[in-house]
Amino acid sequence: MKKLLVLTVLVCCVAFAGCSKDGEISSFITEFETVTTDITKKLEEGDIDGAKKTFDDKKSSLQTSWDAIKGARGFQVSEESKTKLTESVTKNVTALGIAAGKAKIKSVNDKAKSQKVDDLLNEYKKIFEM
Repeated sequence: MKKLLVLTVLVCCVAFAGCSKDGEISSFITEFETVTTDITKKLEEGDIDGAKKTFDDKKSSLQTSWDAIKGARGFQVSEESKTKLTESVTKNVTALGIAAGKAKIKSVNDKAKSQKVDDLLNEYKKIFEM
């Protein structure tokens, strides 16, 4: 009976360990930060089309990565991963917002460029809708 109980507990531990999303979250954070940093730099340089191209090149990959982790439940994600994800999103979305604001200010007299920035941000946000 003891052996059966130990075996059952061991199987449960392995099953829960197999359900962990920490690795996928870490992968997502790396990709998310890289893409957002690239977009932010291009917006700060005034290269709105370059920012859009960078986003378009990585959009499906980001979407796939986000879809894989967005439904993770409490036991699947460590507190450390939750904290890292929250900090990363806060930092990167803030930087992107500031860069987009600067790009819009620079293009205040060019409605087409300003609209491109808005469109880029809207597409970016759609990825992360729940």
